[in-house]
Amino acid sequence: MKLTTPKAITDFQTCALLFEYRHNQKLPETIGGRDLLATRFENTLKEIIYYFFYKKQGGYTPSYASLLNRWEKLWFADNISSYDIMTEQHESAYGNTASLTTKAAGALLAFYESYSDETYIPIAINEEYIIPVTKKVKLKDKFDVILSKNNKYYVIKIMFNYRNNHQHMYQVDFAAMRSAFAIKHQARVHNAYFGYIDLLQPKVSFIDFETTKEDIDSLNFWANEMVEEEIFAPRRGLTWYCKKCPFDKPCSKWSNWKKDEPK
Repeated sequence: MKLTTPKAITDFQTCALLFEYRHNQKLPETIGGRDLLATRFENTLKEIIYYFFYKKQGGYTPSYASLLNRWEKLWFADNISSYDIMTEQHESAYGNTASLTTKAAGALLAFYESYSDETYIPIAINEEYIIPVTKKVKLKDKFDVILSKNNKYYVIKIMFNYRNNHQHMYQVDFAAMRSAFAIKHQARVHNAYFGYIDLLQPKVSFIDFETTKEDIDSLNFWANEMVEEEIFAPRRGLTWYCKKCPFDKPCSKWSNWKKDEPK
């Protein structure tokens, strides 16, 4: 069986050649400094949310100050000085380590105000899963957080600046999450809610994300299509992703349109 991820399936849906270059050939990608900084910012916030729930799991609620201290330890390099921080504030129109710390402080405060006094019990934190989705494909991903309260279960994906008009971009992720929970916690699935918390909203709360049987069927269909594909043809100029695709140059030279004739 082929082991894949929701990200790989989404890339295949976007463009078969994008999937081929990124996940099969694993071609190197040039990632801009802005994207790297944004990814590091989001990953650091996630680590602190995991830390918070690990502590809650052990019966202790960390203070807001302890979350900020954790941020500083993870975000700032050991050898950075106050002069470096002051100088850097004038070097980036997008953001820098100092300005993003202010943004993180606001995000952590909104999260803390919502969850510090809650009686949710964390039953899974940053937990990896591998499940079969078809006879040919296994899926690997993770639950960010699963919380339990009053015999109800909240399966949560941590997100940043979620937009409703981008819902289609996350259908595979949530279909995979629902399928995995149904397999791993079969007796609890009828009392489970699937959704997200957006750490960059003024109020951080659990938001339901609707997942239907058709979404599960779609996940299975595209997983099979991906492993059965013989020619990973480009959709050059036809998708939203083309404008920022890191594989534009090799894509422009692709010419393998003909299938081998059956012998």
